[in-house]
Amino acid sequence: MTEQRRQVGRVVFHPDRTWTVLTLDCHVNNVVRLVEAWDWQSAFPGADADRLGLSHNYVVTAAQIHDMAKPSHFRLKYESTKRSPAKWEYSFSGHRFGVEHDHPYVEQLGLLHHEYSVDGITRAIAQLRNEPAISAYADNFAIDLYTLEMADQIEATVARAAVGSESPEERVFMDFVFEPLANSECKYRIEPFPFVEAPVRLQIEFAVLQPPHEQLTAIEAAKLQEQRRPLLRSLQEWLLEALQIAPIETREITLWPWTR
Repeated sequence: MTEQRRQVGRVVFHPDRTWTVLTLDCHVNNVVRLVEAWDWQSAFPGADADRLGLSHNYVVTAAQIHDMAKPSHFRLKYESTKRSPAKWEYSFSGHRFGVEHDHPYVEQLGLLHHEYSVDGITRAIAQLRNEPAISAYADNFAIDLYTLEMADQIEATVARAAVGSESPEERVFMDFVFEPLANSECKYRIEPFPFVEAPVRLQIEFAVLQPPHEQLTAIEAAKLQEQRRPLLRSLQEWLLEALQIAPIETREITLWPWTR
């Protein structure tokens, strides 16, 4: 049996021009772990836990497939303008629209997992109410989508912090506070803490890559985006192949309630 090809989950660009690449598998597995550990009664006081239990397995499944289109949408970017400092970036723009699943509830969660809007949620609920087998729990959708997005956001933030990123990803309505526990590596306390157990343990895996200096220099020296595009594609191909053979490091993250 051949080993599964590694895919990019996110990239952290360090000042010393090394890149830390977290794998997509570890991100997805961690989001599933957080969804499985989610405590509705703590996160949503007054909510009907029995009713939410009807759709919980669909949220878990949505967590498993929510980033299925990321490999085909991964792009490296280098932005340099007169108004802002030059910087390296990456993008998965549009990946949520590539989510597919046979179950409409799961698919709608995947399609909307980067959109928490009144219009999007209203349309999804209206569509799900027209499905006879789903109508009993269609009204769970807003809470289930929030659960999926918060799990996604928490994982993204603490995983980046664990490999030295100082710039957490932001998403509207997905706010929480986190900070490292004193004198503890990869241990964070967060508020709110919407989980049924403490601590919650996550495993991240990543590779530290050193991109070819000449390729970085050529991209950074290019004056026009048209000149950069083929150079970025070439460097992107290098990254994807280097990730397959690079040593993989692992690190455990533990999440604790703020009161600890």
